[in-house]
Amino acid sequence: MKRVIGSFLLLLVGSVLVAQERGSIQGSVTDAGTGKPLAGANIIIQETGQGTSSDAQGVFSFADLQPGTYTLTVRYVGYTPTTQRIDIRAGAQTSITISLSPTAIPLPQVLVTATIARERETPATFSNMETEHLRRFYVAHDPPAVLAELPSIVSYSWEGNDIGYSFLNIRGFDQHRIAVMVNGIPQNDPEDHNVFWIDMPDLLAYTDNVQVQRGAGSAFYGPPAIGGSINIVTTPRGTSPRVSLSSALGFQEYGDRNETVLNTRRYALSVFSGLIDRPEARYQMFGNLSTIRSAGYRHLSWTDLRSYFLGVVRYDETMTTRVHLFGGPLDHGLAYYGIPKFHNNKQQRRTNYNFFVVDPTGSSLTFASPRKELERGTFFQPHYELLHEWRLNPSLTLHNTIFYIQGDGAFDYDGDWVWFDPNATQWMRRYVGYDSTQTPSLLLRGFVGNKQWGWLPRVEWDHHNGKLTVGGEVRIHRSLRWGSIAFATLYPANVTPDFRFYQYNGQKDMISLYANELYRLTPTTTVMANLQLAYNRYGIRNEKFLGTTFDVPYLFVNPRMGINHNFSEQMNAYLSLGYTSREPRLFHLYNGEQSWIGSKPEFEATLVNGAARYNFEKPLARPERLLDLEIGGGYQTSRYKLSAYLYWMEFFDEIIKSGQLDIFGRPVTGNAERTRHIGLELVGRIQLLSYLSIDGNVTISRNRLVEYKEFDPTVGGFVSLNGNPIAGFPDLLANARMTYAAENVVLSLWGRYVSAIYTDNKNLAHRRTDPYTVFDLDASYDVPFGSFATVTLRGKIRNLFNTLYLAGGDGDQFFPGAERNYFITLTFDF
Repeated sequence: MKRVIGSFLLLLVGSVLVAQERGSIQGSVTDAGTGKPLAGANIIIQETGQGTSSDAQGVFSFADLQPGTYTLTVRYVGYTPTTQRIDIRAGAQTSITISLSPTAIPLPQVLVTATIARERETPATFSNMETEHLRRFYVAHDPPAVLAELPSIVSYSWEGNDIGYSFLNIRGFDQHRIAVMVNGIPQNDPEDHNVFWIDMPDLLAYTDNVQVQRGAGSAFYGPPAIGGSINIVTTPRGTSPRVSLSSALGFQEYGDRNETVLNTRRYALSVFSGLIDRPEARYQMFGNLSTIRSAGYRHLSWTDLRSYFLGVVRYDETMTTRVHLFGGPLDHGLAYYGIPKFHNNKQQRRTNYNFFVVDPTGSSLTFASPRKELERGTFFQPHYELLHEWRLNPSLTLHNTIFYIQGDGAFDYDGDWVWFDPNATQWMRRYVGYDSTQTPSLLLRGFVGNKQWGWLPRVEWDHHNGKLTVGGEVRIHRSLRWGSIAFATLYPANVTPDFRFYQYNGQKDMISLYANELYRLTPTTTVMANLQLAYNRYGIRNEKFLGTTFDVPYLFVNPRMGINHNFSEQMNAYLSLGYTSREPRLFHLYNGEQSWIGSKPEFEATLVNGAARYNFEKPLARPERLLDLEIGGGYQTSRYKLSAYLYWMEFFDEIIKSGQLDIFGRPVTGNAERTRHIGLELVGRIQLLSYLSIDGNVTISRNRLVEYKEFDPTVGGFVSLNGNPIAGFPDLLANARMTYAAENVVLSLWGRYVSAIYTDNKNLAHRRTDPYTVFDLDASYDVPFGSFATVTLRGKIRNLFNTLYLAGGDGDQFFPGAERNYFITLTFDF
């Protein structure tokens, strides 16, 4: 009996021991396509909540598991999650291999889809410039010179060689009426409305793509677009790491002294990490450092530009987060006054002169003497950007952009023109403290300090047959501006070097809401409707000498609608109608920088005891209002593409140039009661052979004053200028590029024609540029070194046939284009 009981107890204990014996899992996680181990994959047992990660070889393990059936969930960033059932046996190790299939984590090519148009879908007039075009043809020049190849764009620069202060217009509208965005963030100065490309040096070196939309209301936030909008995206593309080293040398011909000199250098380093896989997310990092130094084309118009860009992107399963830091300190010589027209000929050969202009705001313009070597400007404007995208579900995405831009700098300019009164006792409106027998030499300094904070939220809802985008903006701008005496051979009595002869704080608050619906009415027809509600408030505070203080609010409602129909796979057409309005510049309300030479608030005023009392609720400058009709369409095959666009822009209270400049080189402008711009744009591309293509565009337009009177001091009253051409608008533009692109060789010839541009509105022959045609020649040769590196040698000849031409102007001042110049670039890509 004892033996039976003992045997039973041994059997019971053995059964218990067997029941308590557990199993384990030994597994690995691999890429389903390549078999490559995936390190850092997350593996979770759903029934127990236990979790682990795969090691560098993709291996993972679980031990001490109760026998039974379990569910494993495996996740890895960039791959489709998977679940797998597995049986655990007592005392046994179960081996398993789990293969994951890659899934596309969006790597957005375009950051701000709300403002990006798409062919055969969005009823809008636009053109794109892609990465490959920039890689082939960008050397060191400012964006306006590069974008001038696109339809209806003309550019010029103060320096003449398109490195420094460059400007563009679209359909004749200058940069004040063009909404410019970088990564969807507005770049127009809130007070001045201008875009200072020099503050973003070497921007195109780290640009991925550019879209230029033409016509009214093409941007949903930022300054309302009148002539169009430009959206530049800096995010690089690709999954492979790369390093690029580049060096460029530029040589300039000077006909006045019959020599060619080395006058431009550019050195750059860019590093791209590609995709970096980590357990929790994927990352991309990109950096660019460069320096551009140029002597300019015009005398003393040198530039010293240093540039940096750092971008980091994190891709989670439902989120994308970007951080961008970019900018660069700069120094430059001043060249904001033009030359007289008669200097632009082969006999004079003075197109590269850089004059100091006497009495620039008066009627007796005098090109007196060359600029002083001490005249220069310094500025630094860093950008800080955070861009976040959260895919809440497959049909709903939340975007948020937060940014901060701070710009500080000063420019020292010739003050010898300043009128002085030996009997004056204070510095205000007149230069003071000098004996009438003395003529001091002065260098004046103007300081600008800007700060701008911004938040740009939007929600995109992909619903049945359409997409609804609702968003807005909040931007706060604050500025400090003052003037002082940087240098003087003799200071006025009781005036120290740190004395400020003007000073004030500028303010602008900007709030807007918008909604845009793009709806697919039928499989071949889309309709679009959008509405923007914009509120802007200008303010002046702490004006030291005249005591000017005001707030001026503006409220605008800007609608746009359109329809696109695809007749076939080859042909489409669209129609859009938009209305937009925008406020004047702050300088149209009060030019505080010129208060010391007589500038007054531009508001309705009454005389009280002999002094002006201003009604700050009634500014004299009126907001611009524009009604724009666009009709366009295209036909394309595998070999060619042809498009035509017709626009009719009816303008009310357009702010136009008077032909004069203020003391800082800004055009003096005013409202015209009614103007009209109509035009036809033709764009084409033909692929003659697999390696030979021709691209071109032509713009034929008519830009006229319908109702406008201008005060003429010679007659002592107003004269009608109805029917005259509007200053700044050419009536005919044409571009053509022929490109030969073989495996390692690219040859390309680009030519452009620009008709006469009037520099004021009086229809005077001596106040217009002459029509010009210029050509550029590009060549490049790639030398591959296996899979390790590629060396690219590039050459560029600008103004191939050495044409003397004037690219722009105001009144009697004209801005020349550089004579023939050359660039050689050597790039190492690893």
